Order: sequence, then structure tokens, then C-alpha cells
Amino acid sequence: MKNKAQKIAAIVFIIVIGINLLTINKSFAIKPQDITDIGTLLFSTYIVPFELLSVLLVASIIGVMYIVEDDEK
Repeated sequence: MKNKAQKIAAIVFIIVIGINLLTINKSFAIKPQDITDIGTLLFSTYIVPFELLSVLLVASIIGVMYIVEDDEK
């Protein structure tokens, strides 16, 4: 890989795909009937993927802000 950013992007990509593959089997087995069931599942069964993806989203937002700030100078 050419630089450090590409290595980090590849690692993040592998982590996200891994999380998706681990949870996809469970997602078809459980069929929530209403919105409270979805909330209960998000904060019990799927709490780890939910938290990891929220951290990834925050990191990507911070990264975009850094890139935009760097381009404006």
C-alpha cells in the first residue's frame, strides 16, 4: 500500500465487513414486530456492532472535517 491512510482505510473496511458478516446471520432469524422490539434488539443483542459503527461514523465525520479544513488553507 502506498501510504498510512490506505492501510488504515483497509483495516477499517475489513472490520466493518467482519461486523456485518457476524451479524447478518442473526438478523434474518429475528423479525421484530414493532419499533420497541427494534430498540430492544439494538441495545441488547446488537449493542457491540451498534457502538462500533457509531464510533466509525464519528471518526469519519472528524476525518472529513480535518480534510475540509486542510483544503481551505
